Amino acid sequence: MKSTSLYNIQNTVFNFIIIISYFLYIIISLGLSASAPQYLETLQYWVKIYISFFLMYRFNLFRKIQFNELDRKVAFSAGLFLFSTTIFNQLLVKYLTNIKSLITNFFNT
Repeated sequence: MKSTSLYNIQNTVFNFIIIISYFLYIIISLGLSASAPQYLETLQYWVKIYISFFLMYRFNLFRKIQFNELDRKVAFSAGLFLFSTTIFNQLLVKYLTNIKSLITNFFNT
């Protein structure tokens, strides 16, 4: 029973964090907040730490496990975070830099 409770807590917290991440991506993409990139960066840092520990604990060589729904979500998110931090974040920063320079040029002229 204790492991089921821990599973439910982890699943709920993980879903909440993913939703916050998507929300921050939308805010950043629309340029609605200047501090959203900082929050996203901090959130991604801690999610990467969590995913790293989760994967190392869950899938170490000394354990026999059955793959469950939370494992699937964490594995997918690990791939998504690797992708987003290498590709998407760089594109987003470039996009925001271009938008900021256009706005600055517009108001300076």
